[in-house]
Amino acid sequence: MSYPILYFLTDQWRYDCLGCNGASVLKTPNLDSLAADGVRFERAYTTNALCSPARASILTGLYPHHHGQLANTGNFNAVFDRQVLDHKGYFQYLKEAGYHTGYCGKFHLGEEGHYSQWYIEDWRTEGDFLKALNQKGITYDFGIHEVQPLEWGKEAVFCGRSVLSERDHHDAWTADQAIEMIERFSEEEEPFVICAGFHGPHFPYAVPAPYDTMYDPELVERWENFDEMFDQKPLVQQKELMRWNTAHLSFKGWQRVVAAYWGYCSFIDAQIGRVIEALKEKELYEEAMIVFSSDHGDMLGGHRLFNKGFNMYEEDNHIPLIVKLPADAAETAGRSCSHFVSLADLAPTFLEAANTAFEEKMPMDGKSLFPLLRQEERDWKKAWRDEILVEFNGYESTLVTSRMIRDETWKYVYNPFSIDELYDMESDPGELRNLAALPAFAHVMRRMRARMYHCLKEAGDSIVELSLWQSNSYGLIVSPREQ
Repeated sequence: MSYPILYFLTDQWRYDCLGCNGASVLKTPNLDSLAADGVRFERAYTTNALCSPARASILTGLYPHHHGQLANTGNFNAVFDRQVLDHKGYFQYLKEAGYHTGYCGKFHLGEEGHYSQWYIEDWRTEGDFLKALNQKGITYDFGIHEVQPLEWGKEAVFCGRSVLSERDHHDAWTADQAIEMIERFSEEEEPFVICAGFHGPHFPYAVPAPYDTMYDPELVERWENFDEMFDQKPLVQQKELMRWNTAHLSFKGWQRVVAAYWGYCSFIDAQIGRVIEALKEKELYEEAMIVFSSDHGDMLGGHRLFNKGFNMYEEDNHIPLIVKLPADAAETAGRSCSHFVSLADLAPTFLEAANTAFEEKMPMDGKSLFPLLRQEERDWKKAWRDEILVEFNGYESTLVTSRMIRDETWKYVYNPFSIDELYDMESDPGELRNLAALPAFAHVMRRMRARMYHCLKEAGDSIVELSLWQSNSYGLIVSPREQ
């Protein structure tokens, strides 16, 4: 049986910024309740810590090196923006399976609003949001009114009160649209899939009152890796400090930023609560599949860094993920799952929920999460991955190739452009000490490089391709003809 699917997609929400994930000050009661009714994934990772590549992976179930959206839309003269359009998204598969399809809020991929490309029949775009404001007599430009004053203001703390009220804010509007779609689709016999794409808690942290002052900055505890000195780290990480003008910020300054970010999270949690309540009013909550995730995380002062990109740290790449199945699978409620899962796993999961055999139509890099959700009895060492693979290819002004693999103990980062990185995630969870160049860890490097090669080969990543022209991937492998 197919059932309704409701997906809450946020932007730049850190794993540790949910009450159910251990946040002690930040309050997220609605998402905590959702987790109590579903499965909370402890080791969910993005495919790429950048909006457009990650969102393309969510839609297609493919890694960025396969779907081709290697950077944000518009970056590098938009040369990557058309490649993802050659691939089907999960909306098309579900539409073909008889679902009604709806999307509201932030999308951040090409051909937004075009049914013929993405098969979304009810689409409420960013343009619709601005029209709604105009109808209220509100002139609003996100770049002029929020980004520039907060991002490049005199104090450069990237946070402050939004010029919009709580009710007029983009993410309240997104929740309103999702509620309208639920009311519309619930009158139909066919099931529906709705994605609500919230803008937050992406910077600038322009938070509506009263959420902008909800948390006392003094309650923000110092990050364990804030005293990063970038010893034996890729130079591009220091360049990021220059790029965003954050090197001068003391932790006291970052406390203000984090407190505003927390307020943004609580604001969005309240909007999600409104949508879930609408689902309950239509008596659809019990039978619905509900998913919450982010596209990637946020450094938020960790390692003194801001925003995301050009690193493989946990703050950027480890994401929150909650999945609630219908009540007939209630044995999953309140459980946590420690297996490594990827954003690329969401599309095949949605398709299995719709009883759609996607493998016969188009292979995906991701795997359906249903075996984990249902706690099927399997030999998990054979049936599921025991490591996670993440890639990065640069954005805005810089093309930079990087690949990361991590298991329970080790994280290895392959940087063709710079020195590699190796972190002991058990003894150094803050990833301060790069062990890659130390002779004592040469055996670990050999093992992790071999695993990296195997994973990239299995994933069809041409970075490890051996051909007449390519024989050595900058130290990751040595081709047979070199031996």
